Amino acid sequence: MKFNIPTRENQKLRKLIEKVEGMKELETLWHCSNITAIDRMGYTDHGPVHVRIISNIALKLARMLESVEMHGVEKDYKLPSEYSKIIIFLSCILHDIGMVVQREKHEIYAAVMAYPLLEKILSDYPVEERVIITSEVLHAIVSHYSEGKPLTKEAAIFCIADALDMEKGRARIPFDAGKVDIHSVSALAIDQVEFLKGDKKPVTIKIKMSNSAGIFQVDELLGSRIRRSGMGQYIDVIAEIEGETEKKILKKFEL
Repeated sequence: MKFNIPTRENQKLRKLIEKVEGMKELETLWHCSNITAIDRMGYTDHGPVHVRIISNIALKLARMLESVEMHGVEKDYKLPSEYSKIIIFLSCILHDIGMVVQREKHEIYAAVMAYPLLEKILSDYPVEERVIITSEVLHAIVSHYSEGKPLTKEAAIFCIADALDMEKGRARIPFDAGKVDIHSVSALAIDQVEFLKGDKKPVTIKIKMSNSAGIFQVDELLGSRIRRSGMGQYIDVIAEIEGETEKKILKKFEL
């Protein structure tokens, strides 16, 4: 699978992405994750499309938040910023592979399954760098869907990006399959997500909605990730309903 991610001058990230693109094992795991998520549980995509979308979002946020100083590989290990992007990318591509086991505690299964994969992906790196990157990626994976708080800049950015895969069409699978609840209905109300340079904060996330039901998606899912990540002081979120009238999503709902 091709990621088509602009790597700028980050040659380490470019080479790592090329290596990942040739890994049949990973591609099969993403497919298996979707079998569990979509076919068996009626959930949204947790496979290759989701991985590609959030990888692009996360690395874009990383560039926009470059000047923010938080705990992470740059501050704690004095590694260059290119390593920060590598950790974010690896977290994005490995965080949901635990879905092949089951949904509950999938972040824990993902961390266990990710370790040998990281050994392969990072086989060309010096031992110390490989251990540091692996440790940071495993922390990010576990903190994305558990009560554990993201403690690093990389984990925070990745966790927020994971919640930003919300544009319309991304929620059609569960809704069309008859999964009518606040999650599927609110997700259908999200039309567009934009990332802008902020006036008061480094980043403004602008969300266009067709229906006010989208507020649940914005506040409960995205908002909770931002608050838990400690990134609230750096990111503004603005959600607006387009047009003068709201799009009707449901005609009737019965329990």
